[in-house]
Amino acid sequence: MKTLLYLFSTVVALNVSAQEAGVIKLSQDKLHARVREWPYPMGGTVVSSNAPALMWPATNGTQMVLPMESGSEVPQDPGIADVRYKVVLARDSKFTKNVIASDVQAWAVYPLHQSLAPGSWYWKYAYAKNGSDSWTWSQVYDFVIDAKTQGQQVSPPVSEVLARNQVAHPRLWDMHTRGEVFYKNNRNNPEAHHFIAYAEKLMQEPLPVEKPMRVIDTTGKTPLEKKKIIEAMYHGFGDAVGTPISNLCIAYQLTRDERFLRDAKRRALNIAQMDPNGLATGDDFTSGAVLEALGWFYDTGYHILTEKEKSLLQQIIRLRAKRVYDHLPNRFELHVSDNHIWQITMRNLTIATVAVIGDVPEAKEWLSYLYEVWSARYPVLGTTDGGWHEGNGYFKVNYKSMIYLSQLFGDLSGVDYYQLPWMKNLPFYLMYTHPPASATTAYGDMWENTPFMTRQQGLFADAFAYRAENPYLNWYVATIKKDNPEYFTRPSDDYLFYRLLNYNPYRKLPQQSPEDLPKLRNFADVGVAAIHSNLADTKKDLSSYLMSNPFGSSGHGSASQNAITVNFKGKTVFGGSGYYGNFSDQHNLLYYRTSRAYSTILVDSLSQKIGEEGYGWIPRALSGERIQYALGDASNAYGAIESSFWLNRFDQLGIDPKSTGVYGDVGVQKYRRHMVQLEGGIIVLYDELEAKQPIKWTTQFHAPYYAMKALPAMDSKVQNFEVMMEGGHATASVFAAVPIGMKIHNKFSEPAVNWANVKDVNGDIKEFKDQWHCGVTSTAVQKMRYLTVIQVKDGKPQVIKSIHTGDGLMVLQVGNWQITVQLDGLKSAKLQIGDAASVFDYGGGMVIDFAGKKYTRKQEGSTLLMEGSKGKVQQYETIDVLPDVVKYDAVR
Repeated sequence: MKTLLYLFSTVVALNVSAQEAGVIKLSQDKLHARVREWPYPMGGTVVSSNAPALMWPATNGTQMVLPMESGSEVPQDPGIADVRYKVVLARDSKFTKNVIASDVQAWAVYPLHQSLAPGSWYWKYAYAKNGSDSWTWSQVYDFVIDAKTQGQQVSPPVSEVLARNQVAHPRLWDMHTRGEVFYKNNRNNPEAHHFIAYAEKLMQEPLPVEKPMRVIDTTGKTPLEKKKIIEAMYHGFGDAVGTPISNLCIAYQLTRDERFLRDAKRRALNIAQMDPNGLATGDDFTSGAVLEALGWFYDTGYHILTEKEKSLLQQIIRLRAKRVYDHLPNRFELHVSDNHIWQITMRNLTIATVAVIGDVPEAKEWLSYLYEVWSARYPVLGTTDGGWHEGNGYFKVNYKSMIYLSQLFGDLSGVDYYQLPWMKNLPFYLMYTHPPASATTAYGDMWENTPFMTRQQGLFADAFAYRAENPYLNWYVATIKKDNPEYFTRPSDDYLFYRLLNYNPYRKLPQQSPEDLPKLRNFADVGVAAIHSNLADTKKDLSSYLMSNPFGSSGHGSASQNAITVNFKGKTVFGGSGYYGNFSDQHNLLYYRTSRAYSTILVDSLSQKIGEEGYGWIPRALSGERIQYALGDASNAYGAIESSFWLNRFDQLGIDPKSTGVYGDVGVQKYRRHMVQLEGGIIVLYDELEAKQPIKWTTQFHAPYYAMKALPAMDSKVQNFEVMMEGGHATASVFAAVPIGMKIHNKFSEPAVNWANVKDVNGDIKEFKDQWHCGVTSTAVQKMRYLTVIQVKDGKPQVIKSIHTGDGLMVLQVGNWQITVQLDGLKSAKLQIGDAASVFDYGGGMVIDFAGKKYTRKQEGSTLLMEGSKGKVQQYETIDVLPDVVKYDAVR
């Protein structure tokens, strides 16, 4: 631990440098560690809360350890379960003024459940092995509370939460006090009536037995594939046997008819006898679903259980709960996102814990830990902007837990979690990244499962709207209901109980069309800039997305920094490619998860690295009426894989990533991609690229649903191609200052095989079809620039006219727009786009001529956007702006 403490004693300024005016160069190895490696907050950081959570790296009592997530083949240090911590906080570094001291605890996080006074605060933590009174203290860290944070909502201490839960059953969802209101409120609710009729039929269903949900042939499969296939055969079994129990409990609460409760009891006692080590209910998801169902019934049906039956359920709940909890403290709270826990099993454990607290001795500790982690970490994969870093394919897996844990912890604490900044911004993330009747952003695991608006997205948005109080979200939900009424007609779904719980027959839902919202919204925390020409009408919308993620390709994310997605009328024109057959099979690790599968840059044919170390960020964004702009920086995304978690995944397949030709380090030093969307269906990309030595740069474009074909080009420094899309035309022209070649094909570099019989959203086995790809590659140069002009529109694309070429500077005319660009990598970067009413300028001088007048930049090195309308000129300007993680919590 001395090495760790010495490291943290060398805190200096942020690892950033301004080599060019207005430009920030980040030099951190990572912005988000997979497992916490440095304390927070420290170094005099001005925090954004009046009651921050103190966090620090784990120790085994001797040194810092990096415990892996659940399910990892990398063994965790057994010593992490043999450590205790305590924390002290004060207004002075000697710890004599306004001292706050924690109790001894087993986890490495300490939420401050009280408002701190503005000014400087100091803190430190200590650790000791269990059974030892020898405490080792860290150095002293400091932070600043901003006076502007005063008045923020503060969560109560865990002691108050525990006290609020010491009530008679039923206590889940505050039914001890809310039950009568719930019953009366829903007596005339049509949805409740439909559900009760459904529950009547449910009681006629036979008791389930332990058997696969489906059978998949494992002949000829590798041992690892067989293991995954067997898991897939039982996937969903826990929900299939557990959900009927919670549904019958809900039906009882709606009707007071004990027939429903007696049948729930019959089913609960049946699944309580299922083998906790068996294939059917032995893994984290299936066992967690059983655990939650038993918690539901134990709480709701407590009064009809015999003492023997109570004892049996307590034993089974304790056994299954301990299997989850015993691997959490000093591990889970430190992980950037242990996906399975946050997605599902934290909800399972919390519901069961609340049900048995007071009856199972360990439950008090379980709830204390769960509440403290929730208070400190939620939302786990975002900070304030409402975004989700893994992309929208896997975001939906978290929806149910987000809804119900926000409700449950709100019931326990009195805190309205819908008032968190992230929750307030979430409606805008939903709208901008997955509009009604549209595909979503094409990146992250399972992105290909959302080529349209999905039922799960609509149901979640509808549930969220019950508490969000956002008129734009109300419009979003109403539009989805109009487009897809069939999504909302089933008698039961994941969010039915939540709707019943929050049902108000007099509820008013004011709607506001997003037509008055900015055309661009930058979700900088997760690295997504979303642009729409018409957010209010998908049939008229051209949307473009630039992704550059501070989390890197963590978890279900992908090595897609500075990748683009382009959707037209809700259909994906350019985006990702490949198929999610498994988290880490060969197609996944050598193609789907890599940069080869995304519309970004390859370097000497190599991908960006996977893991948190391969990160990007969005330094700049501007939103005008006719021009929208975003800049992504992926300069830190390339190199050899460093993450031990991902290296282990290669080891499991017997593959050395260095020998695959997919990963490696060729010394990339700069990759800044400017994306500009222009009125009239034009998107311009300008790439600034630099390496330590000459390399070949490949700019890629994938059309996952359409064919591509080359178009004639009169110059070796220009390449043109077309996407054979329906309902419009899509072309792209790529320009460079050096010779470039183009290859268009429809084969994956690593074949996609559906060996696990993965199903699509309709339940049919998915066909892994070939997709079309275009790569434009330069000769080997150290510094490179690409200009790409994409046109997507109903009518024929504009002819691109070359007005001037010389000294690397090119002037093009595309309709009314004139584009001036510097393509010579040895000269200063420059991109200017304008017409009579608007001008965009990057790399120009301090003075800009526009509409017959001279305008002066406010900041050297800025990006400038000017638009004239009704005799007035709107001026927008920006230089690089750091993401919040660098401001508040990056390694220093």
